[in-house]
Amino acid sequence: MSIMDRTIPASNHHEPIPVNRFALFSETLLAGVLVLVLSLPLVTIPAAYAAGIAHLERHLDGRDDSVRGLWGTFKAALPGSWKLGALTAGAAVVIVLNLLLAWVGQLPGREVVLPATLILAACGAILLLRTAAAWSDFPGDRTHAKERWTSALGTGRALSLKDWSGSALLAAALFGAAVFVWMLVALFVVVPGTLVLASAAVKIRSARHT
Repeated sequence: MSIMDRTIPASNHHEPIPVNRFALFSETLLAGVLVLVLSLPLVTIPAAYAAGIAHLERHLDGRDDSVRGLWGTFKAALPGSWKLGALTAGAAVVIVLNLLLAWVGQLPGREVVLPATLILAACGAILLLRTAAAWSDFPGDRTHAKERWTSALGTGRALSLKDWSGSALLAAALFGAAVFVWMLVALFVVVPGTLVLASAAVKIRSARHT
């Protein structure tokens, strides 16, 4: 089988372009590591994933996919994302604490709280990925940064419900990422890349069906 695949549409969503699967794999790993580093402050998670998804979209469209371009997108996405970033960071802390308490058997109502935590975490992650993917669809400068994220959040919320099959695919990607980390903790390094690739793929898939 050829490493060149013509199933990925170009930016007009009509004409496919050749995609080198090895190049896509390496670009996914690179973008994932960069997104992981940019996400370390936690409040920058939405901007980091928006930059990573946009980066892979540009790669698939045959446009500029340099590290400088990803950094520029991250700087453009950062303003206006602080509120969502703070909410994401707070939720991440609560989820991790609940999981740690459940692990040591100190979580009250573990039989109910743990499944509820996992379900809410998955739903929140899907909404975040959908929102981050939609951000690049709304043009604007720093003066309209908040409006861009507000519009992206609305689109992400709508797509999460409307395109339920795409949301199911993202849920599968999240489950796969969790299994990777469960098998070998060091694989957490590749998790952002897999989620970024899944988000970009689901976005392209959704666009092709609209």
